[in-house]
Amino acid sequence: MDQFWRYLSGVFELIGRAYRLDPAVLTWVKENPFSISVAVGVALMAALSVMIGHAVVLLLNRITGWWLAAGLLLSAFWLVVLHVVESVVLWALGSLISGEQIPYLLVLSGVLISTAPQIWGFLVLIPYMGTAINRFLSAWSAIVLWAATAGIFGVGRWTALAMVAASWLVMQVLSTVCAPWFSRALALWFYRVTGRPIRVSGSDVLNGSPMIASEVSA
Repeated sequence: MDQFWRYLSGVFELIGRAYRLDPAVLTWVKENPFSISVAVGVALMAALSVMIGHAVVLLLNRITGWWLAAGLLLSAFWLVVLHVVESVVLWALGSLISGEQIPYLLVLSGVLISTAPQIWGFLVLIPYMGTAINRFLSAWSAIVLWAATAGIFGVGRWTALAMVAASWLVMQVLSTVCAPWFSRALALWFYRVTGRPIRVSGSDVLNGSPMIASEVSA
């Protein structure tokens, strides 16, 4: 039990450091006895908050029971895929630009830490303010990632900003080129599993939006 509380304390300490844009945050992670699992804990808390928002969206669309669970699992799976892809892109670009062979797990830790602002993701449920809050949280996460990138690769703030911007641009290209194929594959898979069609655009897939199944007429 003591280890659990120490771990939880480490997670909240990491969240606070992320919010303060602490440049030594990744050094702290490496020196923490729980290592990358602390960064994973931050991402899990963020994912839980985001999933609460997704669950409400699905419930408002009258998706319940098995279909609700399937929609949440699908959304969670694609959130994981998005962050892994983002970390791989940033790792490749950062290694190329900085000329340093940075361990991938360190870059993944930085990406996971950047999800800390998404812990407030449930606030997107506030009427008339959801979109603005979502954009604010996304921008906040980008700033955290900017600070983490500078620490990971040991580069200046503007070089780090260029690296984050370049990774964002690559993600946008992937969104344009690959997302339509992903969305069709997801729609087919969801229909075969649940027997219900799904409304999901390519941008929804790449943005990690909730997968909303359509009503099937009798």
